[in-house]
Amino acid sequence: MSNGNDTVSIVIVTHNSMPPLENCLKSIRAGANGTSLEIIAVDNVSDDRSPEIVQEYFPEAKVIRNDRNVGFGSACNIAAKEAEGDYLLFLNPDVVVDNLAIEKLLQVCRSKKNAGAVAGRMRFPDGSFQATCRQLPKLQNIMFSRGSVLSRFLGRDSERYTLPDYDDTTAVPATAGTMLMIHKRLFESIGGFDTNFFMFLEDVDLCLRIGREGYQNYFVPEAGGVHLWGKGSRAGKFKRNVYHHHNVWKYFVKHYPGILTYFVLPIVLLANLTAVTLLPVKQPIARKR
Repeated sequence: MSNGNDTVSIVIVTHNSMPPLENCLKSIRAGANGTSLEIIAVDNVSDDRSPEIVQEYFPEAKVIRNDRNVGFGSACNIAAKEAEGDYLLFLNPDVVVDNLAIEKLLQVCRSKKNAGAVAGRMRFPDGSFQATCRQLPKLQNIMFSRGSVLSRFLGRDSERYTLPDYDDTTAVPATAGTMLMIHKRLFESIGGFDTNFFMFLEDVDLCLRIGREGYQNYFVPEAGGVHLWGKGSRAGKFKRNVYHHHNVWKYFVKHYPGILTYFVLPIVLLANLTAVTLLPVKQPIARKR
């Protein structure tokens, strides 16, 4: 599916993404280490010069300005249609890419014939591991997720939902779209991101559909970056929580319809939304295997 002359189309969705966006852009060339790149930015009506900053660092970049905020998944799909590269790299604007990271992701995509979504290892600014890989959400494990207040009482079990750190490239059920590479043809063949998810869960839904097509998602610890969690836009905590909880429900309606999903889950999610708004849930500490 690939060769040594592959081009990577880096897709960055912006929505008032300064100042983290500037550090992200500064890190890209060193992360690529000579890999042929195409930069595509899709702006969801920023008022902080995010589109202009992209073109200052990459004058050749394609910058698409939406007239309304269409959400993350829809913006990525718009960029994918314009992309001319062999691979797509969805990169959050609040990620500082490590040296060689883009090249290493591409190497895994080339070496794994069944590669689906290939994701880098994220760190917090203090250098600690940031868990972005997970089991596919089910009613049996969703209460152990990062965003669940009940996980404080039930006990955080990284085996049940959020996956731990790994020393080597490892197959995983699902990964966040923070720094995610996928072959463009595969992305197109499965229909891209589901635009019913405005923000959050679109990446997990994508990973589920990738798996159903017989491909495998991979976590690549050698390819990483520093992720300033939630700093890629000025969206407030409550708004982000609302989107997240609503999309958890949409995910279950899509993949696990039934009485529990339609009648019980909304009550649980509403209670959890209220709780996390008042009592922020900390990122769980994942252990190595």
